[in-house]
Amino acid sequence: MAQKVPEDGWTMQDGSPWPGNNVRDHPGMIQVFLGHNGVHDVEGNELPRLVYVSREKRPGFDHHKKAGAMNSLVRVSAIISNAPYMLNVDCDHYINNSKALREAMCFMMDPTSGKKICYVQFPQRFDGIDRHDRYSNRNVVFFDINMKGLDGIQGPIYVGTGCVFRRQALYGYDAPVKKKPPGRTCNCLPRWCCCCFRSKKKNKKSKSKSNEKKKSKEASKQIHALENIEEGIEGIDNEKSALMPQIKFEKKFGQSSVFIAATLMEDGGVPKGASSASLLKEAIHVISCGYEDKTEWGKEIGWIYGSVTEDILTGFKMHCHGWRSVYCMPKSTCI
Repeated sequence: MAQKVPEDGWTMQDGSPWPGNNVRDHPGMIQVFLGHNGVHDVEGNELPRLVYVSREKRPGFDHHKKAGAMNSLVRVSAIISNAPYMLNVDCDHYINNSKALREAMCFMMDPTSGKKICYVQFPQRFDGIDRHDRYSNRNVVFFDINMKGLDGIQGPIYVGTGCVFRRQALYGYDAPVKKKPPGRTCNCLPRWCCCCFRSKKKNKKSKSKSNEKKKSKEASKQIHALENIEEGIEGIDNEKSALMPQIKFEKKFGQSSVFIAATLMEDGGVPKGASSASLLKEAIHVISCGYEDKTEWGKEIGWIYGSVTEDILTGFKMHCHGWRSVYCMPKSTCI
C-alpha cells in the first residue's frame, strides 16, 4: 500500500532520518544490492542484482536531470553486471510483449550487420486513448511514417524510452569498419587480360615504392631516437609509460579502475575476485556528484548534456561515430 510522506520525513530502523529526505542534497544511495553472484528466488530464478540507485546530489552541482541519471546507471551497472546490452524504459512505461528483448537481439546478433547497430528503438504506444484521439497520442505520422523512413537511411532517432542499447556504443567508441576486398577493374580473367596485367604491375611498383618510403621513415625515426639517447635526453621511463594509457582512460571515463576495466570488455562480464563490499564502495564512488568533473561524460560519452532533448542528441552522437540504429515494429506492441 502507498503511504503519504510523513511531515518530518522518513526515518531509518534505528530512528535516524533517512538520507534521501532532501531530494536536492543527499549522498549516493543504493538499495537491494546483491553483488556479482546474485540471489535466486524460491523457484530458482535469478533476482536482479541492483534494484534502486539514487546518485549523490549537492547544492552547486549540476545533476543534468535524466541524462545525468542515465549516465550514473550506466557506470553502476558496468561495475555490478556489465551486461553488453541495456534496455531503457521510462518509469511510466511497461513491457507489453514478453518477447520484446528477443525481437531486439535478432538485430543486435545478426551475423552480417549486427556489430554496427548501436540501438534498437521501439515505437511508443499508450493505453486509455479516447476514440477520436483528440490529443494525438498515437502520433501516427511520427512513429508509423517518419521513423520507418529514417530506418532506411542510418536508422531512427532515439526517443528517450523503449530502446535497447549496445553498451560499447554509449562509451563513445567508433563502429567497427568492415574492410572491403580489392576489386577488379574488368570482368575478364586477370591472367588473360592485358589491362589488368599492366595495372597489377603498376600497383606492385607503387606498393613497393610506398613500402620503401615507410621503411625509410621508420629508420629515420629509430636513428633520431638513438641520437636523442646518445645525447642524454631520457624519455619517459617504463613506469610512466605504463601509466600513460591509465591516465588517458581516467580523463575519458573518470577515476575508477574497476569501471575502466569494464569498458574494455566488449562482450560484457566483470573481473573475478572482487568482494561485494569493494564493489559497493566502487558503485557509490561512480555516482558521486563530482565524478564526471574533467571527463568526457555528457560530451562524448553516454547521454549527451546541453540540450532539452538529450535523447535525440545522444542518438545523433552515436550516428556520428559510424553506428546505425534499427526501428523494430512487431505485430504485438512491445513497450
